[in-house]
Amino acid sequence: MGGMQPEGGMSELLKRQIDRLETAIDLSTDWLEIQYLMVELDQLKALYEDAESEAA
Repeated sequence: MGGMQPEGGMSELLKRQIDRLETAIDLSTDWLEIQYLMVELDQLKALYEDAESEAA
C-alpha cells in the first residue's frame, strides 16, 4: 500500500496531464501563458515517451 505507481500508472498520469495542458493551451488567450504551457507540455511529452519506452 505504498505510494509507488506501476509503470503503466505513471504513463496514464502523464497522459492525463498532457491532455489537460493541451486543453489549457486551446482555451488560453494570453500569449505568454501559451508559451509557458507549451514548454511544460513538451517536457511532459518527453517524460511520457520515456515512460512508454521503459515499459516496452
